[in-house]
This record gives sequence, structure tokens and C-alpha cells, in this order.
Amino acid sequence: MLHVLMLSHDQHLDRRILAQAKSLIQLGHKVTLLALSYKKEGCEEQLPEGIHLVRIGLDRIIPENASYQQYTRIQNSLNTLLNKFTNKLPLVKLWNVCFRLPLRMNWLIYRFLLYVRYHNRSMGDPLPFKRAFYSAALSFLPDIIQVHDLPVLEAGVGLSQQWNIPLVYDAHELYPEQRTFSYAQRKVCADNEKKYIQFCSLVFAVNDSIADEMAKRYQIERPITLTNAIDPPDEFYQHISYNLIREKLNLAASRKILLFQGGFSKYRNLENLIDAMKSVKNPDIDLVMIGFGDYETILKRKAERKGLLNKRIYFLKAVPQSELLQHSASADIGIIPYPHVDLNSYYCTPNKLFEFIQAGLPILANDSPELRRFVQREGFGMVSPMHSSQQIAYAIDKAFAELMSSAWKQQLMEHRSAFTWKVQSKIYFEGMKHLLESRISLSNKKNTID
Repeated sequence: MLHVLMLSHDQHLDRRILAQAKSLIQLGHKVTLLALSYKKEGCEEQLPEGIHLVRIGLDRIIPENASYQQYTRIQNSLNTLLNKFTNKLPLVKLWNVCFRLPLRMNWLIYRFLLYVRYHNRSMGDPLPFKRAFYSAALSFLPDIIQVHDLPVLEAGVGLSQQWNIPLVYDAHELYPEQRTFSYAQRKVCADNEKKYIQFCSLVFAVNDSIADEMAKRYQIERPITLTNAIDPPDEFYQHISYNLIREKLNLAASRKILLFQGGFSKYRNLENLIDAMKSVKNPDIDLVMIGFGDYETILKRKAERKGLLNKRIYFLKAVPQSELLQHSASADIGIIPYPHVDLNSYYCTPNKLFEFIQAGLPILANDSPELRRFVQREGFGMVSPMHSSQQIAYAIDKAFAELMSSAWKQQLMEHRSAFTWKVQSKIYFEGMKHLLESRISLSNKKNTID
């Protein structure tokens, strides 16, 4: 039995990570996963899948850029000065009040320097996780280390070199190419990935386009494509007709449901999607949005201003993964409208793509290389440009007009089994095979010597 240590900077555990870990455990290996806590304090737990989960407290995430180090040095000096004179001077309260001014000034200077460095007011250091994950991992001595996404790659390289063990890098996306990053932050991420990916024994990517881009960009052997496919949960019955959405919203059977599911956030074309419903010509189509995120409030207000909230646009809270496909299967078409705001979005294959496939739900997607590959080439639905609300409205009307005469549903029913984690897990183990076998052989030799 081998011990695989996984690192992920996420708080919400991506099902891709859980699927890989669960597959390793089913083969008899041990998996420890280091991830971020939701609180300042860390914690540990044993997940039902058999994963030993160690969450790192948020108070341990300390940026390592020079601006932060200068800020903390000044802050510590000011605090030392405050402690020295607080009890020696008269008018202590007045002194404390006045002392807040230099503390505040130091904070403002720090934020200004971050902006100068990264040209982004909403975010600072894009990669502040190295020290926290490195120190948290030192209490373990695994046989293989696997890092999930760029923010923990540098820590993984350091640990791999210290322990002299193989490093596996699973790139969940084209991380440096994100719209939320400034040019300076993208360059920091790209330089970091280019430097440290060279130390990896094995690299996975989520789709062919990103694998090709990484091979070209970093001049490495092409990463192995490992998609975000899922196995349907035991609670989902593929040949049952579900109607949960209409039941929850009390919609008539005659209403046609267009479904968006997933996180509500900027840069997902959701504002244009809501605007589009005002221009959709088919009066029987309703948009249902199942998801999570603070951005929901903004989207609801927009729908309300359009006079569409709870009339043609409805919101439902996110449901557990065990219930998600039943809700997906209750719709008529699922939509993936992600705009081409960055290269990462242009090449995306989001989780909802594979959820829709397993639910047997025909798909309407923005026209991009990977979505065209999965949706149009496989006959699972239709792709169409979605650069404006008018284009989205046109695509919605066209997709529903073609739905009844198309073979989309039949294609999904006949071929969705090829897009499960059961199939992808074979690719995962084929990639990992050499590393696993070599580490098992080394372990057996050590046991024989002992």
C-alpha cells in the first residue's frame, strides 16, 4: 500500500479530486488531502470516501511578496512601540486613538504597493500558499505527492525534492489565463508554472486544448487529458423521467425549461442570459437557474427590473451532488453560455457539461473548441455564438425549435456511458501506473532489506 499526499488550495473540494482519491483508495492505497479551511483554525476529518482530510487554517496563509513583508515589519515595529508606551504615558485612551492613524496609513500604503505591483485592486498576491502547504505537509512522509492546480505547485515541488519522491501535477484549468487577474498577476502565475512544471514526473490536463496549449507554452511532453467526467450517483436512475423542477416551481407541464446550473459569478455571461429571455420569441420557454454565490442577488435584481423574475426566470438553491442529476434531467435543455473573456474560458469544459451528459439533457453551448468537440461532434446538442443577449436569444429559440426533431436525446442515452469517471479512471491509472509500480517496487525492496 502506498501513501499519496494530495494538495489543493480550494475550500470546496472539487469532485475531480475526490474521484481520483477514491479510485486510489479502492486499489488499497492511502490518501491524505491537504486543503484550505473555511475558518482561521485548521481541522482534520475522515471523509466517507476514506480520505484523510487535513484543512489548513486561513491564518496560516501568509503572502511572500516584498510588499507584504515590508508591511508586516512596519506593523510589528508600531505594535512594539505601542506596547512600550501605552502604560507609561498619561491620557492612554487618547494615545491609543492617535496611534491608529499610523497603523491605518501603513495598511493603505501596503494596499497601494500591491496595486502598483499587481495592478488589481480586488486581489493581491495570486500565489500566497507555498509556505502554509509546505509546513503543513512536513509531518507526513508519502510515497507520491499530487498537487491540484497551480497555487500549490511550488509547495509540491519543494516537498518532492526534500523527500525525493515523484510529483504529479493535475492542472484543473489554464490557471494563468483568468479574466480576474491583471496582466501582472497573469505573468506571475505563468512564470511560476513555467518554472515548476519542469520538475513534475507526470502532468494531467482537463481537456485536449489545454493540454496542447501547456505543451506548446512550456515546451513539455503533452499532458495526459483527464476530463471532469462523473459517474451517476446510485440515487439517479437513468431511465426514469424526472419532473422535480416543475414540481418545485409549480410550473405547468407545457412550460419548456432551459437550465443553467453551477456557480453564480461575473464573467459567465449570466447577465446577457437574463437579458436574452426578454427577446426569446417562444413564449413557452422558462429559464431556471440552480446554483450558489453572492452574485445571485445581482442577477435576481436584473431579472426583476426586466419584469421576468418568477415569471420567465426562476432561481433555485443549489442541491447536493446526489440530487443534482435528478434536477438536471427535469429540464428540457441545459445551457453553457460562458463567454470568451479569456483563454481559460475559451477552452473550458465545466463540470456542468458532464452533469448534463449523464442526466441525458440536451445541451446548448457557446461556440468554443472544447464545447464544440463534446456537444456538436457527439450529437449531444447545439453550439452557437453567444457574444450578446440577442445572439443568446436567437440560439435559445433555434435550439428549442430543433429539439423535438433532433436525435440529441437519443445520442445522449446511447453514448453517455463513454463519458463517465469509470472510463476516465482507466486513463488516470494508466498515467499513474509507472509511478505506482516503481514506488511499490522500491517499498518492497526496503521491506526486504529491513
